[in-house]
Amino acid sequence: MSRGAIVIEAAGSTDVGKVRAGNEDSLLVDLDLGLYGVFDGMGGAKAGEVASQTARDAVLAYVTANADQLPPMDLVENSLLHACAAVFDAARADRSLHGMGTTAVVCFVPEVHRPRSAVIAHVGDSRAYLWRQGRMSQLTRDHTIVAELLSRGMISVEDAENHPYKNVLSRNLGAKFEAAVDVVAIDLRAGDRLLLCSDGLFGFASNEGIQYLLGSGDAAADVARDLIELALRGGGGDNITTLVIEAGAAPASNTQVVRTTGAASWWQEQPRFVAAARAQGLGRSPLCRGLPPEEAIELVAGSFCEALFHDLEKSTGVNVWTFAQNLGAGWLDHGGDWSVLRAVLDTLHAAAVEVVDAIRVEERRLASLLDIAVARALIVAELAVGNLLADRLRGVERELVFLHAVAAAAEPHGESGRLPFSDDPTIPFLRSKRGVSTVGLDGGLDGGLDGEEGTTARAVREVLTIARAAVPSDALLVQRSIAALEAIAVHGEDPPAVIAEARELYGMRTLDDVGLQPLFEALERVRLLFTAAVHQTRHPEATKARALRLVSTCHQRLVATVTGLLLDAVAPATERLRDAQRTTAQLRAELERLERRRAELERAALGPGAFAPVAPHGEDTVPVVWDTPPPEDPR
Repeated sequence: MSRGAIVIEAAGSTDVGKVRAGNEDSLLVDLDLGLYGVFDGMGGAKAGEVASQTARDAVLAYVTANADQLPPMDLVENSLLHACAAVFDAARADRSLHGMGTTAVVCFVPEVHRPRSAVIAHVGDSRAYLWRQGRMSQLTRDHTIVAELLSRGMISVEDAENHPYKNVLSRNLGAKFEAAVDVVAIDLRAGDRLLLCSDGLFGFASNEGIQYLLGSGDAAADVARDLIELALRGGGGDNITTLVIEAGAAPASNTQVVRTTGAASWWQEQPRFVAAARAQGLGRSPLCRGLPPEEAIELVAGSFCEALFHDLEKSTGVNVWTFAQNLGAGWLDHGGDWSVLRAVLDTLHAAAVEVVDAIRVEERRLASLLDIAVARALIVAELAVGNLLADRLRGVERELVFLHAVAAAAEPHGESGRLPFSDDPTIPFLRSKRGVSTVGLDGGLDGGLDGEEGTTARAVREVLTIARAAVPSDALLVQRSIAALEAIAVHGEDPPAVIAEARELYGMRTLDDVGLQPLFEALERVRLLFTAAVHQTRHPEATKARALRLVSTCHQRLVATVTGLLLDAVAPATERLRDAQRTTAQLRAELERLERRRAELERAALGPGAFAPVAPHGEDTVPVVWDTPPPEDPR
């Protein structure tokens, strides 16, 4: 796509939030001028609202009047200086507005119809982000007292997070007649997304959530609204304003293709899937006994098809997991014969293959992605059944322990009266929702435990904080890996939590060094960060050892699950390679047989007086004349 083919789209949204009485934010979107801005007013009562609107109107008026006369960077910087003077003058003219001010982040795209670059200027803590090819980076630096102290090395990152002046601005528009303006210019590429926002967004929404929505592929207007919803779910403690600027459209990633085109194509083939399951004999399964055949097929095949559709749409495995647990419960109620459940899962797989093959006729790439998605879904289904079995077995084990304890109480074993076995669970496979039970943190990191376990949990929290502070803001994959490990530590060995975090981290990567090496390098870097962070804590050595063991267990589980996803991804290619190898061996054997036959025919045609041996395949044939009959072929 040429530079001239880039088309700018932009949309913004603003919300009062859940705490404030009024909205003091203002929004500027002018597609024709190529001017966009977010302004976050302050000053109490209506002064903040007046300040943000005054600054917005001043910036728009200045750029409109001077767009053809000044270089873009000077134009945008001067527009904010003009706005600062306008707010200052308005506050001086009206005593009720005294002390008002506003932050501002403004983006100007010169040459609207042939955009090549964007100029961003800001004052205060409203921010600009750039999302490009799956990575999000912050383009602005907050003008706050704490940020200034941090940049000078006077406080640590950990101190900055809890500093009482964390949100106190060091610069704004209107407090003085002039303000220092930071300006930056960036080249635009097709697929870039710029986000301008007030602190009501990033103060209550995670960086991971913001990055995920920016990369979702949804329309700019939908992303702007979804970002506000994200901040509201995070507490919504301030006014929230978001503005998304999109520079054309980049090729969709594999994840986006599956979530959109893949999910829709799968759902359109629902009748084919149900028909294929019917043809495979699903209605005759013992699991469907007591139901009319058509109702049973709709119940089982239809439910699986719908569950997989929702998981494709949301890039999760939760719906298939729930379906498989319900199916497994019915299977156990019907006797629990493994071959019966295996037959049902194989039938669903065969029906899914038929659907994907039908899609492959029109969309080969999409079908390849769906092949992987279906394989993952069936693995999730089997894990869900395994978890169900483990739960049932634990229940049986608890009953046996109880019965044995009752018998032991009536007739103690030995002088001590101790039971011959412990009441600790003996089934480690896919334990239920427990907080990293391998080290006994049954309440999770947030469980408020006391004693030794609580100390370990607090130590792990401290390790997470230290490790996160050591990661640069642009190392997004490392940050995401730390977040995944924290989620696993909190939720413990709950398989859906581990699988969901691993899938989110793995995404839909290309199976080469470019796609895989950064991920495993990030996981290794996180391991080293956690190891170093454990030694930086001031806990006793025993507590450090327990914390290191907990974190290492979570890291091993995450790496193992990510590796499993990788193996799933390469499985189809591996199977095709094995098929090709088998076919090659068969063809080679057939070629050798034909060459032997050819030698026999030539020997017969030449007669006993002469013989021309046949050279091996691929070599030149050298005629040889025999004076006597040739020796017999030992073969």
